[in-house]
Order: sequence, then structure tokens, then C-alpha cells
Amino acid sequence: MTSVTTCRDLVELLPAAQTACRLLFQECFKVGIKNIFITETYRSLERQNYLYAQGRTRPGLIVTWTLASNHKSRLAWDIAVGPPQSLYDVTTLNRVGAIARKLGITWGGDWVGSIDRPHFEVKTSWKCQQAI
Repeated sequence: MTSVTTCRDLVELLPAAQTACRLLFQECFKVGIKNIFITETYRSLERQNYLYAQGRTRPGLIVTWTLASNHKSRLAWDIAVGPPQSLYDVTTLNRVGAIARKLGITWGGDWVGSIDRPHFEVKTSWKCQQAI
């Protein structure tokens, strides 16, 4: 894997984030959200810099607004939605976000200014909450 390759491996996240992500997917599955999948977990410094350059000094649309992503800290993951919905179906991501909120997982859809609905993260101190 090169330093700018996308990592989708859950084991590359810290234990708290691995547990949180697994719990989020389990709770989504229970309510019938079965078509979500991980698009990215850990990001190297090189990959974060590469993504940040996109739309600035490298061609393409801007895909990140920070160099200080929690993906680099192994505490964040991104998801997408499978067919029949569109890849970033807002209704599905909002449903997943509501579940994440109940589990104490930070959802990028709750951010002010730079909304990032596919993004989820936890602190290293995150503890498994009672399943909803």
C-alpha cells in the first residue's frame, strides 16, 4: 500500500474506534440499514496532505478542509451507502447519524459550517454505551 492509498481496514483504527464502528454497524443493521459500508479509516500524513492538495494545488474537487484530520489519529472512519440509494444518500446518512449520536459517536453531520455526513469519530476515551 502506498502512502496515499485509501485504507478501509478497521484494524488500523484504535480499539475504541474499532468498537464504536462495529457497534454503529450492528445498531444500523438492527433497524434495517444494511447497505452501508466503510470507505476510509486510517489516513497517513502523506495521504491527508495529498487529499488536502486536491482542489487547491492538485486538480479535482476539494474533499477535505483540514490537515488535522482525526483519520490520522486512527479515531475516525467514513462510510457510504450502497444501492439502491445513491452513494451519499442524505436520508440514510441522517438515520445513521442519529444512531451514532445515541451511541456517543461524533457525527460529521452535526458539525456547523463544514458538514461531513459520511464522517464518524470518537475520542480515545470513548466507552461502549448501552446498545439502543
